[in-house]
Amino acid sequence: MIKIYPEQELPKGRPIIAVDCADLGRLLYSLPPDVPIINIDHHSSNTFFGDFNLVNSEAAATGEIIFELLAEIPKKISPPIATCLYVALSADTGSFRYSNTTAKTFRIASELLSWGANIELIREHLFERRPLRELLMIKLALAKMQFSLNGKMVWSVLSYSELAEFDLLNTDTESVISLLRSVEGVEVALVFKELEPEKVKISFRSKKSCNVNLLANEFGGGGHARAAGCSLEGNLKELTTRVIRRIESCLSECLAKDGDSCGRCT
Repeated sequence: MIKIYPEQELPKGRPIIAVDCADLGRLLYSLPPDVPIINIDHHSSNTFFGDFNLVNSEAAATGEIIFELLAEIPKKISPPIATCLYVALSADTGSFRYSNTTAKTFRIASELLSWGANIELIREHLFERRPLRELLMIKLALAKMQFSLNGKMVWSVLSYSELAEFDLLNTDTESVISLLRSVEGVEVALVFKELEPEKVKISFRSKKSCNVNLLANEFGGGGHARAAGCSLEGNLKELTTRVIRRIESCLSECLAKDGDSCGRCT
């Protein structure tokens, strides 16, 4: 059973296990002093912030790493654990569609099924249940999408005032950025979400031309080659212009080389 503690009630002296966090800033809570941190992750941008770091950027998902840890334990992995690990694989590989999917990923998924991963539960909760706010977010983002470079780049800018008006400040944009990237001809997609006045979260996605992890890194963020993000402070319009110009510059060079890397984002 999972128990969620308020920050002030975190158990003292117990090690903290950080999962799928590239840096300490991704943790929800401020940690008590002198608490050992175990860092388990698969992001290439991981800062190795833990006292113990288990980081494998070649893993398709952190769930792959955890699977390998649990596979060493003589006890059989329970169906609920198998279900959770299957969700981790499915989510980070885009349902086994992204280029980070490997033969190893499929082998692990197969083993998880043999250990009782509940596909029906995953299908219902992960793929066939959308909150109304998610659809409203998609509607707003699509109404505001813009293109450049002859349709090779697309982005949508969501201001704090618009998000607050429709009560969407706490609504995730994952479905939005995935939808924008899926547009035929698009190579790079971005979503600018103003979480607070002059505090902007930017999501980057690419197909094959640009390593958006390194581009996001230039703005203090990171992630993966095809999916990354960063957070910036400043005027929304000015930040949007600065980031768009940088991405356009990289993508233009990549396209000039017939889709090969421009050399600056590899």
